Amino acid sequence: MQTDSEPMPECPKQLQPANRDIVDTLRTAGVAPQRMLELDQGRALAQWQNRQGEVRYERPRHHALSIYIDKGEQARRVLNGKVVSQGFPGAVCLFPAGSRSSWQISGQFEFFHLYFNDLDVARCAEQTWDADPDKRQLSELYHAEDPVLAQAGKLLALSDWQAPGQTMAMDHLAQWLLLQVVSRHSGVRQTLPEVTGQLSLRYRRLLQERINAELGQSLSLASMASWVNLSPYHFARLFRATFGCAPYQYVQEQRLVLARDRLRNSRDKITAIALSCGFNDSSQFSRAFKARFGISPSGYRSHCAD
Repeated sequence: MQTDSEPMPECPKQLQPANRDIVDTLRTAGVAPQRMLELDQGRALAQWQNRQGEVRYERPRHHALSIYIDKGEQARRVLNGKVVSQGFPGAVCLFPAGSRSSWQISGQFEFFHLYFNDLDVARCAEQTWDADPDKRQLSELYHAEDPVLAQAGKLLALSDWQAPGQTMAMDHLAQWLLLQVVSRHSGVRQTLPEVTGQLSLRYRRLLQERINAELGQSLSLASMASWVNLSPYHFARLFRATFGCAPYQYVQEQRLVLARDRLRNSRDKITAIALSCGFNDSSQFSRAFKARFGISPSGYRSHCAD
């Protein structure tokens, strides 16, 4: 595969959101994100729509996975002045930190980016396979066919990122995308380990107690997995096998049940209850509450007072 990369410089181990070089490059080229979602540990998802012009990614200090949503034929990678690849719906690109690539855009198309860094790759390798992270060098990938990642792009396009509980769900999806990248598009390809069985009774009780105690806090997949000394990959699968739902679904249910109890038994304002139960704002809480119980929080409180 042709690349326009020179030897890659060492990348910083931690990157703040303001230092996402690819985001800065696109903004400088006049492209604005249609939506962007900050995730756990500095990762982020972004949806972009580009129309025309030239873009050059010059040694970004972070990694980026790109999945085309629709069209894409208008995006061409250029090497030494010649077009060397052309996009298509579902095309996948992977920009490792330190890579260089040039692009010509001749028409409108949309794509997703997942931003992550060396620490994410190292954690994924160590926790999932107990592998040496130094051997997990990501491969450059341009306009590749990857049906699994392309399907994930369709799921991202259909998802309402602002829906109640969706940030946590998107964090789970980002963890899954990271696993796919590290397992299939790095220097050492490896199948994902099989996970069977359930969490022990001790771990099940620990999780129930800690989740209930921290419902008002930001609960991520990685933080919950650390409570029971598991990788996010193993944790998510054992949690579903044990509780019958994904971790983010369980947390959302517990938050709603707690909020319902407080609506019934306290005189606190609905906004205060929403925030204390882990919801970002009262409108998000109201939508989630009505979807779950068929009545608004204010309606439920009035009903209980009758």
